Amino acid sequence: MKDDFSLYNNGQLPARRKGWDDVELLDQAQAMGGALKALKDELHRHPELSFQERRTTALLQEKLTQLGLELVDLGMETGVVALLRGGKPGSTVALRADIDAIAQQEAAHDGALSCVDGVMHGCGHDFHTAGLYGAASLLCQRRDTLPGSVVFLFQPAEEVTQGAQAMLDHGLLEKLPEKPRYLFGLHNRPELPAGTIAVMEGPVMAGKSHFTITLHGKSGHGGSPHKCTDVIVAGAAVVNALQTVVSRDTDPLDSLVCSVLSIHAGTPDNFVPDLLTMTGSIRFHQESAHQRARQRLKELTLGVAAAYGCTAEVAFHPGVPATVNGPELTLLARKAAVGLVGQDKVVSPRPDMGSEDFAVFGQQIPAFFYWLGSGVPGAENPCWHNEHFRTDDSALPLAAALLARSALLGLEAISLQNNS
Repeated sequence: MKDDFSLYNNGQLPARRKGWDDVELLDQAQAMGGALKALKDELHRHPELSFQERRTTALLQEKLTQLGLELVDLGMETGVVALLRGGKPGSTVALRADIDAIAQQEAAHDGALSCVDGVMHGCGHDFHTAGLYGAASLLCQRRDTLPGSVVFLFQPAEEVTQGAQAMLDHGLLEKLPEKPRYLFGLHNRPELPAGTIAVMEGPVMAGKSHFTITLHGKSGHGGSPHKCTDVIVAGAAVVNALQTVVSRDTDPLDSLVCSVLSIHAGTPDNFVPDLLTMTGSIRFHQESAHQRARQRLKELTLGVAAAYGCTAEVAFHPGVPATVNGPELTLLARKAAVGLVGQDKVVSPRPDMGSEDFAVFGQQIPAFFYWLGSGVPGAENPCWHNEHFRTDDSALPLAAALLARSALLGLEAISLQNNS
């Protein structure tokens, strides 16, 4: 049956079930603000890198079990899947947060600090995790009247964009009682002040793929360059040529980034090397632009290398698709956001060129991804992956309420569809 969200336009919602009111939901979330902050601080003090989130996993398993949720075993060392079965019959929706940290030394400040040298929650995944736990708590309070089930995905390894696929590969959708009809997630956004919610239709974050370029030349003495084929000179020409992938081979209205991110060649000072490798990434919102960029990158590399007397190999490595919000779920998400914070605090900023493997789930389940304001109003708010990155944790209750509200509206929408 085709999804029909027309009832969610212009506030034409059916009568609310008891306990589903926006104000009541946000009030309950605010009441648990101290507990959410304590959980977030605990996670922040003990950050763990991708696929190493064992302490985080154990803590979440304990706390979710205390809520009375069922744990779904995927056979993975890290990450948690928990299931809430509602008291009324219905379908299933899912909510997701990421749990890993980054390899970054945190700068000193007056809040909770990382206790792990060289590792910090520099992207706010501790914030996301605490928010999703709060949503689970709010929904557990509504268990008896819940028309269906909610799955809570605490995903590992987002920073290496491999955790979502790993959960799918370990049978996530097969091990659930029912495949979720909708999926919701959010990411903090330091450029937006706390209390605001970004609801965007279309691309939200970029897809990405990686490439490796290998150049082969002819080694020799540094004093006899005419007897050699210098891969460093050829490599520099390749880097320059690749700048035209965006400036001359891509529609100016398409967002694309093509970056060389590492170059490795040479050892002693008096040798001309015969081998150079470079790696990089392509980020995109439109798959057509991505495919065109791949084609031109390979053509330019092979052509330039040949012009300098070198041979070249180009290898592409899959990454993740773009995170794209469809129009139907955008209507539902906007209703959830406006109900909680009002129309004036719901914004639609430009998409970002960072990538999120939330999009991998979105290839299997209709999905919506929010940005939630986490910046301190009027202050300088460092960006993600910065040693000074922090979140305004007064937004934690809103994160919990927004995710819970999305799940409730999702279940309600499905119920309306099934009864129409």
